[in-house]
Amino acid sequence: MVKAGYRRIFVSYARKDGAELALRLKTDLTAKGFDVWLDTQRIHGGEVWTVEIEEAIDRAEVVLALLTPGSYVSEICRAEQLRALRKGKCVIPLLAAAGCDIPLHLEAKNYRDFTREGAYAGSLQLLLDDIEAGRGVVLSERYRNTPTKFISVPPTVANYIDRPEAVRALRNTLFGADGHRAVALTALEGMGGIGKTVLAQALFKDQVVGEAFPDGLVWITVGREPTRDVTARLREVTKVLGGASDETVAPETLYRTTMAEKAALIVIDDIWSKADLDPFLAESPRSRFLFTTRDASIARFSGAREHRVDLLDAPQARELLALWANLKTAELPPAADDVLSECGGLPLALSTVGAMLNGAAPAEWADTAELLHNADLAAIEEQLPPGQQSFFRAIDVSVKALAPEMQERYGKLAVLLEDMPAPLPILETLWNCDEAEARRIGRRLADRSLAQRDSEGGIRLHDLQLDYVRARYPDPEALDLIHGAVRLSAHVIENDPQQFASQVVGRLLPYRDVPAIQRLVDEIAAGAPKPWLRPLHPALHPPGTPLLRTLEGHSAYVSGVAVTPDGKRAVSASYDNTLKVWDLESGRAPITLEGHSAYVYGVAVTPDGKRAVSASWDNTLKVWDLETGRALRTLDGHSASVYGVAVTPDGKRAVSASGDHTLKVWDLETGRALRTLD
Repeated sequence: MVKAGYRRIFVSYARKDGAELALRLKTDLTAKGFDVWLDTQRIHGGEVWTVEIEEAIDRAEVVLALLTPGSYVSEICRAEQLRALRKGKCVIPLLAAAGCDIPLHLEAKNYRDFTREGAYAGSLQLLLDDIEAGRGVVLSERYRNTPTKFISVPPTVANYIDRPEAVRALRNTLFGADGHRAVALTALEGMGGIGKTVLAQALFKDQVVGEAFPDGLVWITVGREPTRDVTARLREVTKVLGGASDETVAPETLYRTTMAEKAALIVIDDIWSKADLDPFLAESPRSRFLFTTRDASIARFSGAREHRVDLLDAPQARELLALWANLKTAELPPAADDVLSECGGLPLALSTVGAMLNGAAPAEWADTAELLHNADLAAIEEQLPPGQQSFFRAIDVSVKALAPEMQERYGKLAVLLEDMPAPLPILETLWNCDEAEARRIGRRLADRSLAQRDSEGGIRLHDLQLDYVRARYPDPEALDLIHGAVRLSAHVIENDPQQFASQVVGRLLPYRDVPAIQRLVDEIAAGAPKPWLRPLHPALHPPGTPLLRTLEGHSAYVSGVAVTPDGKRAVSASYDNTLKVWDLESGRAPITLEGHSAYVYGVAVTPDGKRAVSASWDNTLKVWDLETGRALRTLDGHSASVYGVAVTPDGKRAVSASGDHTLKVWDLETGRALRTLD
């Protein structure tokens, strides 16, 4: 409760439907002797948050929150309201549009109603009484603290430099998504190594963003070859946002139902395909979705608002280089200018070179600048991603500064898959060393900015670092076979890294006549954990055979499978009471179909590839939408388990086979049984 007599007032409103009343109140309250601050730029410009807004809220004693449909979905209005409440201001809600939704943090018994034109004078007088008495809303306990941040936000990188202007620009892009579409999506784009994830992390920790999304901030890392089950992630997000946990309802449905009512920010980091993005999108008028990507076409095809990350400017690049070199910017030697020129403002290149020059003499800086300038990448130039030459020159110089044995060990990491962690058991095998030595080498590479530390002592390579070691591998064709072997065994290695040696050796045995393969098999055998199961004969499917990958995710028998006509997806039926929709290119199951109460025996896909029909022990069939994972209808009529189903070529009907000794013909549009074949 603020003291009576305070005169400074801040007016919070949405430009689209609150500006007229806001201007009228400013005029009338100013005439009454109040000092009224109104963001007049918002009337003519866009929805942006400025330093002036923060200062005006902090100076004010009273904040008037104009409630309209526009303010309900506005991130700026939510941020203004919550900032004022958390700073102890007297916040008075004013109903400016009849029937509009009221944010939970502003729920109160009484509002000053300004929706009736003829009653304006009376409402104004009641408002004046409220201002003088300091009568405002009380912030509920659930909104007193900052919102929940959830799911494996990567730790802030070492030697992080603050880029407030870049964060503000990204925030304004996020807040200004066009027209508050059903799915407000922003793409953070830029080349590898430019700092997209770091900038998104800074946005994630921004105080204004926290105020704008009071129901929660969620971080999800995907990557080039995602391994985590999308369904499990959707369950986690639903739980942390306070959604229901109903095992009879598909997680995708629960997630979308929860998101529809929330004001949350969902950050999806490192997207490589639109298919990996789609499961996390949901209609939500007050939420925002932000994803990072190198591929601008994903943004275009997703209808996202685009925001590009720029290279560091000269002062920022100098600051980052100095931080990694453990120097003050004024202490950088003259040769640092040449180093900066060669690194081209790419953060990953600057951190790599800076880490290498930590503690170096001025002469070494000059030598490094010369090496960067003369680095010969001709042999691998064609294999490099466009725009990454400065990074590859930097990493080439940094790698060559290592002892020969360390260079060789770093090169062995080329066998890893994209986004594949290298836990200690894999490092011990590849490097033929014990756990302590593997941990020491991994830490040394991370200290040189040649890798990132992972959990439990392992490491992980940035995509560009992996591109570098792959580009230098002496036998690219053999490396393709090795990657094929690792990919076929990925589902085993992920769960038990100790099986890396057995799995990879077993799958490469048919290619022992290839010198590079035989050399790798011998090295793995020498470094394998003891004891280990060493395959002597080709018992596992090798790369290059019809087996492309193993689809793993069901928790019980898989009893049936159908493939969509375009050959891109498969739908499996399982005794775990679910079906899964698989992306056959990546081997991932982005959607799990949940709803049956017993074993699912069979499945058929319609000719257009959009729907599936499942047959279950629970005596029913279900028709599924394969894009959303939603059960469109249940076909109920059999008196015993349904063991099989087929769909007619026109996709209009299905025929089911049951333990009740009958078949039934179903109309898939209505769910009606047309006839029983007895």
